[in-house]
Amino acid sequence: MSRTYRTLAVLFATLALLGAACTSDSESDGGDGGDGGSGAVSSVEDAKGAVVQIEAAGEFRDPEVGVVSGGGTGSGFIIDPSGIIVTNNHVVTGAGSLKVHVGGEKTDIAAEVLGVSECNDLAVIKLDDEGPWPYLQISDTAPEPPLDVYALGFPLGDPEYTATKGVVSKASADGESSWASVASVIEHDANIQPGNSGGPLVDDNGMVVGVNYSSFSNAETTTQQFYAINADLAGDVVETLKEGDELSIGVNGTAVLDEESGIAGVWVNAVDAGGPAKKAGVQPGDIITNLNGVALASGTMEEYCDVLRSSSEGDVVSMRVLRFDTEEILEGEINGEELTTAQSFAAELGDQVQNTGGSDVLPADAFVEIVDDTDRIATRIPGEWEISTSPQDLLELGTAQPTVVAAPSIDAFNGNAGPGVQIIAVDGVTPDVATLTGALDALVEGSGCAEQNREDYEDSVLSGPAAVLDCGGGVVGVALVAATNQNPDAAVVFAGQASTDGDLDVLDTALAALVVR
Repeated sequence: MSRTYRTLAVLFATLALLGAACTSDSESDGGDGGDGGSGAVSSVEDAKGAVVQIEAAGEFRDPEVGVVSGGGTGSGFIIDPSGIIVTNNHVVTGAGSLKVHVGGEKTDIAAEVLGVSECNDLAVIKLDDEGPWPYLQISDTAPEPPLDVYALGFPLGDPEYTATKGVVSKASADGESSWASVASVIEHDANIQPGNSGGPLVDDNGMVVGVNYSSFSNAETTTQQFYAINADLAGDVVETLKEGDELSIGVNGTAVLDEESGIAGVWVNAVDAGGPAKKAGVQPGDIITNLNGVALASGTMEEYCDVLRSSSEGDVVSMRVLRFDTEEILEGEINGEELTTAQSFAAELGDQVQNTGGSDVLPADAFVEIVDDTDRIATRIPGEWEISTSPQDLLELGTAQPTVVAAPSIDAFNGNAGPGVQIIAVDGVTPDVATLTGALDALVEGSGCAEQNREDYEDSVLSGPAAVLDCGGGVVGVALVAATNQNPDAAVVFAGQASTDGDLDVLDTALAALVVR
């Protein structure tokens, strides 16, 4: 494993431990003075009996040392006398077993997961004991500053029940984080610590106004900010989760972005044993780098959740994965084809270009998403490259087609003297084998390069014949004419040139992110 990969291994192992720390919250609701009686809680003083501590036991894969057993604790609260509990997704997803302590009791009760939402960071579980239990009610009134609130739970894994007081300081805050993308978040100053996650934020009447899930500290300014998922959002999601998952592929993930190596995506801490990701072959320790042609490169879960929100349950979602501990690139589909080793120009043609030792491989944040002027083609290209997005008739069809051309120097690229990428959406064709092959023949003939070999290309979006070309002067050409599962009435022409291993990596990135509408 290279020095960079060892460095990232430490980074990701640290993230996994931090994730476990975040899951060390636990909260419980209680009614009738918290003395074990059942019924709806009507004051913050009586809430203890309905707040729970959750012990989650499971495994995650570290890229250097392999499978590591571990677990964490989190908080939650009972919302129904039958023992239905609300908590955070990151507390329970991927756990092999769940044990719940109600109201600070030493005795634990097993629980099962009813449904989770990765993007809303919510989960609903149920005690293996019908009760009846005291329970908290979710408020239907939006909290406004400066409402007095109380954060209830079991921070830092401590079995002793804890309550802290504060006020709502902001009714609507940014809900983007490295493990969730929540649309409606409250900011407050009732102190929460690792272990409070999933626990309730309540008002004086014991009504739940939020579900605690995040905190932020700034050492330089000594400021601390605490966040809870708004009860209005949580209440709607919880009703759905009683019947199953929402906005979830069965992953307990953390978004990562490492500028040194250029690796970005969603690091998989754990996988739900019965979820779609597991069925697709995703393993703990994988990094999901691309979903449905969207690169997950921001260091947050925003792009990941945007894709899930744009998909319906059961939809096929393409996926690209870096298996970090083996340095493999895999492609497959959620609700479709299982992960297999992806085709890669960088891997296949690296010995035909200048080997720079990876020094010219760009980090993920050096790429920008570009869209052509007709809004038909989208991909990711180095932000420093020259880019043309206007329709052109490069194929001499008599009419301009949606086109993207990008290169460090477009003039050099057009003269076969430098690297670059050209993408054309060709409408009004039947993208069958004969048509695609004939189009590739014509493309190669007009390229000015010599064909070296030809093979079939296929990924989760494109399929068609591809040719490798010798363009002279140490420049390798790639020509692909493909059908796309995103538009059955169009073909895609992808042409690229590379003179270094970094250029080949750009071609791989552009293909992985390519969308043709």
